[in-house]
Amino acid sequence: MAKQCPSRSDFLRAFLKGNTLLGGVPDATIDGLIQKGHRRTFAKGDILYRRGEPGDSLMVILSGRVKIGNINADTREVVLCFLGAGDIVGEMAMLYSKQRTADTVALEQTEVFVIPGRDLLTALTANPQAMVEMGQMLCEKLRAASAMIEDSRLAMRGRVAKGLLRLAHQHGRRMRDGSIHIELTLTQDDLGKYLGLSRANVSRELGHLKDVNVIRIEATQVIITDEHGLAELADTPHAHN
Repeated sequence: MAKQCPSRSDFLRAFLKGNTLLGGVPDATIDGLIQKGHRRTFAKGDILYRRGEPGDSLMVILSGRVKIGNINADTREVVLCFLGAGDIVGEMAMLYSKQRTADTVALEQTEVFVIPGRDLLTALTANPQAMVEMGQMLCEKLRAASAMIEDSRLAMRGRVAKGLLRLAHQHGRRMRDGSIHIELTLTQDDLGKYLGLSRANVSRELGHLKDVNVIRIEATQVIITDEHGLAELADTPHAHN
């Protein structure tokens, strides 16, 4: 007998329970959120939402990657973080009924599940463990933001090394040979906006890291081949870059 394809609800229920902080929420509650929410697909470069828009919903990334950032006073884009499948977007504004605090842009074709904030808050209130996990996730994002601020005071080589290690922690996949594949399709321009460096400086520092055999680059993917060596470079002061 041919296998039946999972229904829309079956797929969403399995994804939400297996990949998000809603894993411990009862199926009936998940099904209620599925009925209230809807799926949306964005092409590469599309804006999921803009800074200043109402924060009345939360998005769960089902597939694809996005970047979250803002334009600073010098009209330059600053990338705050990158998110992928299983991550949630817009939780801060949703929790506090405020406006969005940053722009979110698709780095590739991306599908999300949009959950109305009012319905999600009701589900979280009824399931304290999910609310605790939401708080833990917010704390983790705050720690990452604090690390970015601290790293901005480093010389360029240390900043690039620290940034790559942070991305490896957030988006890395360790292979059998010990290397770590950072599963982001990143241009050097986007990486520079994340590290607070120009594209030219990012290119130069990546070239140095390749020369000393701590990373390699395949197309737009960075692969850490020597995590210990990269960490040593991250902690070593460089007077001249």
